[in-house]
Amino acid sequence: MLSSTGYMPRKSGGVPLSDPDLHAHVAAALAEPFRRVRPVVLPDGRRFWLKRVERLSGRLRWQKGDPARAFAAERAGLHAMAEAGVPVAGIVAEGPDWLLLPDAGPILTEVVVDPGRSEAEKLAAFAEAGRALGQVHWAGMAHGRPAVRDICWDGTAARFIDLERFRLARRGGLAQAADVVMLAQTAFTRWPDDARWLDAALAGYAAHSPPGSMERVARLARWLMPLAWLARGLRLVRPRSRELLAVGLTLQHLRRR
Repeated sequence: MLSSTGYMPRKSGGVPLSDPDLHAHVAAALAEPFRRVRPVVLPDGRRFWLKRVERLSGRLRWQKGDPARAFAAERAGLHAMAEAGVPVAGIVAEGPDWLLLPDAGPILTEVVVDPGRSEAEKLAAFAEAGRALGQVHWAGMAHGRPAVRDICWDGTAARFIDLERFRLARRGGLAQAADVVMLAQTAFTRWPDDARWLDAALAGYAAHSPPGSMERVARLARWLMPLAWLARGLRLVRPRSRELLAVGLTLQHLRRR
């Protein structure tokens, strides 16, 4: 045990509770200068991520909100999703202001640019991401920000990370529809001229989400169409903004689902 750090080992992630290498490396990482996210690599090649409460002050705190509250939401989301059997990066160990997560594979944006992967595997990764989001919604939860950079692929399962906006949500409700809009927005921000990856995710989601989910997503997209018109105007000022371009692409794409 690492009593000085409040170490609480857990059984998830395939790490024995009495793993001296893990304990020693976590203690060493916690003693290093602060970094919000730090890799922890054991001599046998096992890889983990140490995540700590973000330190914000002034304008950033006002813009991003209370980091302790976001961290608490992520901790709650990781526990809740794991208990519900949803594909998520499990908690290996935790302390009052830190979490240790197993490496869950590359994020989806890295999968797409990996020349060693076939297009079929890349499409399968996104289809699994959509299926996993459907599982989250069946469980009565919302990720809050399922960006393509917040979903990992280990070759078999798509797993969620970064749950700072996690919350319980009514099955088929507005918060769950907003998850799909966010997924699409981040996909079009990254790949404005290529909807293959997003469409694979949407197909996976449609096949494994609560009944009527895609209809509610389309309805939300129609309600949000004024944002597309606003984004079009703002692009006159910020013509290179990929985020503003993605707003219209997202809402047009989803309103037809």
